[in-house]
Amino acid sequence: METLTFRRQLNGLTRVDMEEYFDDVELENLYQWIDRIPLSRPKKNIGKDFSDGVLLAEIVHHYFPKTVELHNYSPAAATKQKMENWYLLNRRVLRKLDLDLSDEVIRALANCKPKVVEKVLMLLRLQIDKNLQRQGRSRLEIDANFAQSMDQKEQKKSQSAPAADNSQALVPLKTGRTSPGKLSSPRKLGKGEIPHNHPDRSSYHFEGKGYFDPAIYIYPTSDNVPRSYLEEKEMECMAKDETIRMLNSKIRRLEHLLQLKDTRMLDLQGQIAREQGLYYVTSRKHVVK
Repeated sequence: METLTFRRQLNGLTRVDMEEYFDDVELENLYQWIDRIPLSRPKKNIGKDFSDGVLLAEIVHHYFPKTVELHNYSPAAATKQKMENWYLLNRRVLRKLDLDLSDEVIRALANCKPKVVEKVLMLLRLQIDKNLQRQGRSRLEIDANFAQSMDQKEQKKSQSAPAADNSQALVPLKTGRTSPGKLSSPRKLGKGEIPHNHPDRSSYHFEGKGYFDPAIYIYPTSDNVPRSYLEEKEMECMAKDETIRMLNSKIRRLEHLLQLKDTRMLDLQGQIAREQGLYYVTSRKHVVK
């Protein structure tokens, strides 16, 4: 199964190339992170959704609004236009985050090659954390603040809904009759656009289950403990869980490398033994002659 790895270049950029390794544990944590970020499209197939680079630009814009100009990246269906978006994004945005995509990776992204965009997103998340840390900010704190602001908006909507129902006063018209006051219509959504909290805006799935369930991370408020405090502690737990998963993944990789090295050492010892035996037999023949 092909995926990506990264290496440090002399110019300081993190070069992303193709390799043959992927960890499903990291994949689970990645889907949880993506589901917490507001995206302009409903989640269907992650490879196709990110193939034109627009959603990745939105992710970077979520954490660094001044770094990305979203109007420069238009949705595309043709492979050529997708690659142009990725090249522009790589040159203007990703390199500012010390990340550099190779031509092979960009081509694989535009052609929706499986598991490629997942690894790119994993590396992007690492670079986002590093750059936010330099600025004295935290990705988990930004996510928690966004979730809190969304909750406040929902509360305001629920509180203002009864008032809106009672505000339909009767107003006189030229005909002398009375009719309910005209209410302002809601904002028209663009083609294919779905509200952020709509049930159709589903999560990315792995083995038939969505990774992020708001009921897991947003607990009922208590009379004595503020909701923001609970969310902050929950984000800290999620960060620790993420660290544990990544460390376990690294442990498995190192164990796999040790097995390969042990196998290689046994092969080399066998070659040395065969060479020594051949040399001993040859020497014996010379002595007999």
